[in-house]
Amino acid sequence: MSTATPEVLVHPDADVLAAAAAARLLTRLVDLQSHRSPVHVVLTGGTVGIATLRAVADSPVRDAVDWSGVHLWWGDERFLPAGDADRNETQARAALIDALGDALPAANVHAVPGPSDDVPDGEAAARAYAAELRAHAADDGLAPRFDVLLLGMGPDGHVASLFPERSSLYEANLLVVAEHDSPKPPSERVSLTFPLIRSAREVWVVAAGAEKAPAVARALAGDDVRTTPAAAARGQERTLWLVDVASAAELPGADPAATPPVSGPRRPRSEVDPAWTAVEAYVAPLVAEGADAVAVRTAAADAGLPDIAVSSAQGRLLELLARAVGARRVLEIGTLGGYSTWWLAQAVPADGSVMTLEVSDAHATVARTSLAAAGLQDRVDVVVGPALESLDRLVAAHVAPFDLVFVDADKQQLAAYLDRAVTLSRPGTLLVVDNVVRGGAVVDADHPDDRVQGVRTFLERAAADGRVDGTVVQTVGEKGYDGFALLLVR
Repeated sequence: MSTATPEVLVHPDADVLAAAAAARLLTRLVDLQSHRSPVHVVLTGGTVGIATLRAVADSPVRDAVDWSGVHLWWGDERFLPAGDADRNETQARAALIDALGDALPAANVHAVPGPSDDVPDGEAAARAYAAELRAHAADDGLAPRFDVLLLGMGPDGHVASLFPERSSLYEANLLVVAEHDSPKPPSERVSLTFPLIRSAREVWVVAAGAEKAPAVARALAGDDVRTTPAAAARGQERTLWLVDVASAAELPGADPAATPPVSGPRRPRSEVDPAWTAVEAYVAPLVAEGADAVAVRTAAADAGLPDIAVSSAQGRLLELLARAVGARRVLEIGTLGGYSTWWLAQAVPADGSVMTLEVSDAHATVARTSLAAAGLQDRVDVVVGPALESLDRLVAAHVAPFDLVFVDADKQQLAAYLDRAVTLSRPGTLLVVDNVVRGGAVVDADHPDDRVQGVRTFLERAAADGRVDGTVVQTVGEKGYDGFALLLVR
């Protein structure tokens, strides 16, 4: 069973971490519901876990989620009576579930049973929870396929109720186990086991506080599960570690003093402001990313292509811009998996065309397959080869001018792309160039990244080019802080 290599996202403090995790969860739910239902989420307790649920409840974006299609589970539970204040379920109800009211059907909340006549001990509770999981399994499996599984982590490196040096760490047959004499009170607990945890599509581990820094470092260094259980917490498609500066202090290369504040202007993508993703989730119904677009995006991810395509909101912007200029012929430089191509193809009429240039034959194959599946094979022409060579051939062939040109390719060549794009245009053609702000780095004349220097050369060339009028629009969102250059050919 393959699992995803962990990604680490560091946040300034526990409060920002909880807000960011909530925004990320809401965004993921909206995204998942655009192409799959029901969605299964495993909740966690603990200070950050409950704060995350509280932030979900407080977010206006929560109303963008169809909660009737969401099922909630727990990674572990204290074997205490229903309603006990120490139960994870009780705390989750107070933080989120009660606030959702009738929007979340009671049947979608799958709590671990507490003591009763039918459930006299932890083993009985574990068996009952395994039966509940089996009742909601797909394709005759033993449990539902969890879409997002949240885990907190203790200072000793435990996750769920899987503690160091315990035999439950190696349980291979049972999906749910009882834990007795827990080193952390209360002593009686029920927990999912690693085979079930590691079957989740995405596993998100949240940790905050300096006392957890040693365990975070050990887990991410691949320590033995016997001493640091969190090291085994992996998802099939994605593993996220959402941590704060204090808990990340012992990671290699960590320099807490150098970590920029979330509100700062030079923010890396790993520190996306939770408000940005919250807004994107809120406007998702307006963007209306269709099933075909999701399929194109998913195919690119499944093929292992880098996650550098435009967001759905940016894709919709490209479509609207192309429609606004009445584009019939569109040129795209940089295809990747065809996601932005799909949006551009929505804008042109049935007898219109999109020509997209891609240097990688492997990427082009993914794009062609996805676009054909969307019925766009007659509208889109994927041209493979170095973009400058392809552009020079188009110039030499005196092809008809394009109405819109979108550039999302290597930044080192942007100035050269500008010259060819204008040559292939007409008065009124709109040129759209992505990633020209680079998280604010574009203002640094001495920046060592040649992509930044390529953008600077392009912008300086565009400012001096009498053939175009232009501006730069800064953008924020799930893709971080960046921007588009918009140039109109005179």
